[in-house]
Amino acid sequence: MTGFEQTEWIARAPAEVFAFITDSANAPKAMPQIQQMEKLTSGPVAVGARYRETRLINGKPQTTELEVARFSPPQFYSVRNFTEGIETLYHYIFTSEREGTRVLLKCELNAGGLKKLMLPLVAGVLKKEDGNHLARLKAAVEQS
Repeated sequence: MTGFEQTEWIARAPAEVFAFITDSANAPKAMPQIQQMEKLTSGPVAVGARYRETRLINGKPQTTELEVARFSPPQFYSVRNFTEGIETLYHYIFTSEREGTRVLLKCELNAGGLKKLMLPLVAGVLKKEDGNHLARLKAAVEQS
């Protein structure tokens, strides 16, 4: 697997952290580069739910569509997107720890053909861009 992992402890119960991160209105609170997160499907969050995310990348707005790939409250939440032949999956795993929650974020990249050769470079860019995502998530959840 090409990608990266990071972890953070948050002083809130797993259900509370899970609810925060799966509420699209909170996306800009945990990732300031996200300008807007719009739900494209109706109904509650579930596997297959789709979102349109607009974020600033190098000072320019970029839009991508995300799809919920796994939704198992309050333990697992995964979202995926496909950009230029590369699938990016963000897996969030929530476990109880010391009267709070340990969040493990696993970023997984997949591609076929020659795109596979680009995966280490893409992983490095994503890690740099999202490297402090969980620290920001911690601050946002603990302040709410």
